Amino acid sequence: MTIDGKDYDIDKNMVDIRIDAKEGFNVGQDNNNYVILNTTLTESLINEGIAREFVSKVQNLRKELDFNVVDRITIKYNADKSIVDAIEEFNDYIKNETLATEITLDEKLNKDLSFNDVMINITIKKNK
Repeated sequence: MTIDGKDYDIDKNMVDIRIDAKEGFNVGQDNNNYVILNTTLTESLINEGIAREFVSKVQNLRKELDFNVVDRITIKYNADKSIVDAIEEFNDYIKNETLATEITLDEKLNKDLSFNDVMINITIKKNK
């Protein structure tokens, strides 16, 4: 490096490189390879997480009720609007993962199950 006409030798031991990500991002490094991830949660990502948790709850119910893994089911649920919105957005995904032929909001069901710090009720029935 030349500064004011004078040459200086700089080696890797004299340099300290630090990588910091701005808010909403995370960065990782391996040798000279960097990965930068956008960690901002969008409404759609949050809804996808809710849908995945809903699938998990339904699968646990299937197991508790000793349903066969190929049994088609009908799902009824009651939940707050945020959960309802997520289930509606990811309805096809939930049906595919749980083998449900129908998912219905039933406001008559008592909310008795904790779901992401919200009360919900899920009932499933084996199709004939």
